[in-house]
Amino acid sequence: MRLRIIAPVLAGMLLSNLAGSAHAQSSVTIVAVGDIARKGGGQATTAALTKNLNPSRIILMGDLAYKTGSAANFTNYFLPKWKPLLTKVWAVPGNHEYNTANAAGYRKLIKDYAMPKTGTNLWWVKKTSNWTVIGLDSEALTGTKGRNQTAFLRDALKNNNGRPTIVTWHRPTFSRGEHGNQNDTKVLWNIIAADKDVKLVLWGHDHNYEQVNRKVQAGTSNQHKLMTFVVGTGGAELRNCATPNIPGELLCGKSNNYGVLKLTLGANSYSWSYQNANGTKLGKQLDSGSVTFN
Repeated sequence: MRLRIIAPVLAGMLLSNLAGSAHAQSSVTIVAVGDIARKGGGQATTAALTKNLNPSRIILMGDLAYKTGSAANFTNYFLPKWKPLLTKVWAVPGNHEYNTANAAGYRKLIKDYAMPKTGTNLWWVKKTSNWTVIGLDSEALTGTKGRNQTAFLRDALKNNNGRPTIVTWHRPTFSRGEHGNQNDTKVLWNIIAADKDVKLVLWGHDHNYEQVNRKVQAGTSNQHKLMTFVVGTGGAELRNCATPNIPGELLCGKSNNYGVLKLTLGANSYSWSYQNANGTKLGKQLDSGSVTFN
């Protein structure tokens, strides 16, 4: 009699544990940051913080080594602190990478460390847990390369099978930082903003942190929200913004704001925290939030 009572209980406990395990496996942690390494920069602190967070993947949003993205810049400033993390990295190029002809230093880096390997074009699509991540090149927007990249992006979204998606490129379509809106990147923005599978857009370029939950396709049956982040705080000199700091949305300035964005991605949700990478405040949350979607 006892066995008949206990067996269902044990079975229920086992199923509960399996369900909990499956739920745990469905989430993944990603660290994202751009604008990283320079002489006298903050790249050591952001590398240390990233290591401490132990993410499954790391997304680097361009301008990895200043000021020209040369092989020497990568060797002298980027690799000494970030090399141990590169097995987890997916990267996109920034404008400074192209200060070396054809982004040759960057191309060698991603070939050597599979960040990821892409061949001639520097855009890619990857999957992690339930999510898709698409990386693009904001310096390849016109001519044949521009047409090829937009065709790639449309195909990647078309073949996405409803998976929640992150899209990243270097120069932000919208920014209240020093450089401001990069209007030429609207060719990418207009494609991704029309797709409800895209939940997050990650940018660098402006050396500050900014998060905005934007209403897109307003007034249409496709109206929805799309969260955008600028995280150009990986070690390059920090800059003030024309707009004063807004707690929980915009952090600018030249001191104490180096940091990285931590994302936890679930099957139908994500959460974020922007964490400080300075000294005794290493890992202090300066911004955080979460979103659940259908």
